[in-house]
Amino acid sequence: MTFRTFSIEIPLRFRDLDAYGHVNHAQFFTFLETARVRLMDGEFERRMGSGPVFLVVSAACEYRQPLMLQQSCIVTVTVEKMKRTSFEVGYTVTDAAGTLFATARTRHGCFDPEAGRPTRVPQWFLDIVCDG
Repeated sequence: MTFRTFSIEIPLRFRDLDAYGHVNHAQFFTFLETARVRLMDGEFERRMGSGPVFLVVSAACEYRQPLMLQQSCIVTVTVEKMKRTSFEVGYTVTDAAGTLFATARTRHGCFDPEAGRPTRVPQWFLDIVCDG
């Protein structure tokens, strides 16, 4: 199984900065979340409240260099590993010139809130992230 790569531009705001004048480390996780939601191209919003939910099981970010206030950053997202009820996503955070600011990884579990247990990754999600 091969996966598509998505690049999502995220505008930076003054409030993203910390006391040192660069983007606060915690804000990177918001960038990752924003990119994940956008890559689902509205499908996530249409399905909220019905079917399985995607729970973040783990998240890690390695900061390469400070990201200063500029117009935007680009979060590149690729599903790297798919299992029956979970998947892992890899990310890079760059600028338009390709400067690398961070790499990250999240692991997600699909959970059926009605049944109270893990459930299969839905086909609609596979249709979005799988290449062919």
